[in-house]
Amino acid sequence: MTYKPIMPMVIIVPILVFILGVCIYSIVKRKSEKLDKALAIGRISVIIILMFFINLRPMRKVYDMQVEMKNIDVLIVMDTTISMWALDYDGKDPRMDGVSADCEYIINELIGSNFGLIRFDNRAQVLAPFTQDANTVRDAISTIKTPDIYYAKGSNMSVAYEELEKMLISSSEKEGRLTMLFFISDGEITDGSALQSFKDLEKYVDGGAVLGYGTAKGGRMKNSYGGYIKDPKTNSDGYSVINEDNLKQIADDLDIDYIHMTKQSNISYLVDSIKTGSSLVMGDSDAIVYEDIYFYFAFPMLLLLVWEVIVFVRKGRL
Repeated sequence: MTYKPIMPMVIIVPILVFILGVCIYSIVKRKSEKLDKALAIGRISVIIILMFFINLRPMRKVYDMQVEMKNIDVLIVMDTTISMWALDYDGKDPRMDGVSADCEYIINELIGSNFGLIRFDNRAQVLAPFTQDANTVRDAISTIKTPDIYYAKGSNMSVAYEELEKMLISSSEKEGRLTMLFFISDGEITDGSALQSFKDLEKYVDGGAVLGYGTAKGGRMKNSYGGYIKDPKTNSDGYSVINEDNLKQIADDLDIDYIHMTKQSNISYLVDSIKTGSSLVMGDSDAIVYEDIYFYFAFPMLLLLVWEVIVFVRKGRL
């Protein structure tokens, strides 16, 4: 059970208390039998209490609802190494600003799909297994912060391979579903390793794209202490430069598009084609849906109000 008040409690409580007080005062002051007064005060009190609970807007959680959904699993694999905060997106903004906005666009446009999220820096981590609850993925993305420079140990996109393979296989085992992959990175490998081939994963991928962020000119990277990361060889500001060759190799291995992301509209054609190629199916949603139950209080309150109107018409008072 959860509550989403219509009016703030600091406002509605004094109003209801004032109304109750005025009603009780007027009932006590009138000339009538004590039993009539007690019954009138009781009815008014119940109405006020019901109004309080209606304003609380109680809601219950509903699980495993039958909903209309797309027959798509959308897997987002996100490079979260420190270079993804280089300041060369849209001229001067962190690359991750563009990544977050573009992921939000993908989720919003493909709502009804199952979404999964993997991040990788020094290691890969599944932040969200495939879920119908898009808010879970949005929340997971919002928790991603700039890594500490002492934690960062260089970039290696092959780190994501094992977790990526597991999630792709789990998606491929679902009958009648398509697997769309969005692999997000600047393509840099700075730990001295070679890029692993992703060719063996091609059979699990039905579409999607490798999305590249960054520029050939490069961008400086702020550290978590407010300054800029220095190049250890020159002690000058370090620059991160996009490596499109690596990104194109991954795209070729997976047989999906490579898109250099400079603005959100770069992927609109792809997202539109995914929506067009999907179909709607009925299934059990694992999203949590909140259902209003205030009407349980509204109906008896309505009956009591009708009764009070009848009493007022007959007796000229509450």
